[in-house]
Amino acid sequence: MKTVLITGSSRGIGAAIAKRLNKEYKIVINYNNSEKEALDLLDELRKTNPNVIAIKTDVSKEDEVNHLFEIAENNFGSVDILINNAGISSFSLIQDTSFDEWRKILSTNLDSVFLNSKRAIPNMISKKDGVIINMSSIWGELGSSMEASYSASKGAINSFTKSLAKELAPSGIRVNAVAPGIVDTDMMRNDFSKEELESLKGEVGLGRFASAEEIAGLIHYLISDEASYITGEIVNINGSFS
Repeated sequence: MKTVLITGSSRGIGAAIAKRLNKEYKIVINYNNSEKEALDLLDELRKTNPNVIAIKTDVSKEDEVNHLFEIAENNFGSVDILINNAGISSFSLIQDTSFDEWRKILSTNLDSVFLNSKRAIPNMISKKDGVIINMSSIWGELGSSMEASYSASKGAINSFTKSLAKELAPSGIRVNAVAPGIVDTDMMRNDFSKEELESLKGEVGLGRFASAEEIAGLIHYLISDEASYITGEIVNINGSFS
């Protein structure tokens, strides 16, 4: 049974991924602030899978990332699949965005992808096998008004994914990114009013937002052997957002 480490997996898309993969993999839940949600998820998953642990980590800090992997490796031997899901958003005009806020978005959303990938890769290379999935966004390609820092972080993830995939392909390691459109999560509900969300829904061809479970289903496929020839891709899942 392979081990999957999912950053930012106490709730939202990350928790949905953990639930979807729980019966087939050893699961490492990562959280930073949402301890209650993480421990509740841990209890739920352990009802059917004893091979689940939860580790508190700020994945934007190198020493904490190293500690995260040390615990995962001590428990499960290795991290075979890394899902870089941790992320935060920011909604403000660029002139109202402080440099500290800009750095926090880039550090959480982008530095974490670099640090976790760098730490996971040596073991994957030694086995000539591994999968890395980076969580991007439709805004990484299109850009979003009043979300310049968030869009910049996701655009950088797209480029990082394509570059890393080329670097690691000779070692049998696949790297892809998933770029959701609008997903019905707490983060979206916190950033937008009900009126704004209804307006956004009108821009989606399917007339609704994605569920976290739908994103988890795509990731379940991308990490499977059925997707063994897919690497270096930014896989969009946006319901035909216009």
